[in-house]
Amino acid sequence: MPFLPKSGVFAHGQAEVVAINIAANIKGRGKMKEWDGQGSCFLEVGGGQSAFVKGNFFAEPKPEIEFHMPGRVWHAQKVIFEKYWMRHWF
Repeated sequence: MPFLPKSGVFAHGQAEVVAINIAANIKGRGKMKEWDGQGSCFLEVGGGQSAFVKGNFFAEPKPEIEFHMPGRVWHAQKVIFEKYWMRHWF
């Protein structure tokens, strides 16, 4: 398994696959799934800026990643994303 950044989006995607597989196993029907390595995350760099990375981290022969240089817009989107999840779960 390739290296993955430590980001909740990867845990979230993997957890969805695990839940689907557990349900299929309990029901005795349904197709088992594998996580496809797709994901995106913001990288805090300080000074009110963040970078944005997305792609397929399991692509062969190497991950297919888009890296967007740090900026204030990415940081603002990161804050909005965090607020969404905080309201969603708490």
